[in-house]
Amino acid sequence: MTMLPRALFLMPPAERAPMGRREAPPATSGHACPVVDDESTVDELQAIVAAGTPVIGLAGCRKGADIQRLATLLSVAEAQAGCADGETRILALTDGILPAPGAPEGFAGKSPRLAALVWNRLALENALATAAPRAQDGTWTVAFAAARSAVLLAAAAAGIPAYDCACDLDGNSFQRGCETSRDEGFYGRIATDAAQAAIIEATYPRG
Repeated sequence: MTMLPRALFLMPPAERAPMGRREAPPATSGHACPVVDDESTVDELQAIVAAGTPVIGLAGCRKGADIQRLATLLSVAEAQAGCADGETRILALTDGILPAPGAPEGFAGKSPRLAALVWNRLALENALATAAPRAQDGTWTVAFAAARSAVLLAAAAAGIPAYDCACDLDGNSFQRGCETSRDEGFYGRIATDAAQAAIIEATYPRG
């Protein structure tokens, strides 16, 4: 299997060109990851896999059954697009509100398509609308720190990497944040621009 990049650009459905039954999304770089949700149809997935997309993100993941449902739809979409079964891998985008790592509802053993977990901090902000994500000193508040840790633990239990959320820091502060994230166990993180992607790709691999 192709090795996952350390830096990811997420492409939510609203940012992709409208797709008809046979219309494929625009070509993307190896860092770009189209994002689907639990309302995505086989026709939409077929257009994505027909474009040769190696990995897609599933928004709103909280349990292994979410991955299994998408895996089933992808098998149909790949067959219709003439692609090999299992060719498209899945990134689980989660707010971090997850079952215990070893629980039956978790991600371990649910699908060989599952490539990584991705912490979606913005989704957690929406779920906890009245909670501040960071304290005055810049550290994560209790709920956000717990959710972030839950993603790491769930990924470890499933034997897959975990990606950290996007970060609004820049320069040396962004670099230090990436180093801390890497040392905490994250494989990579979401990038918002090319400069961030370059730093992520250079920082997360362990020397």
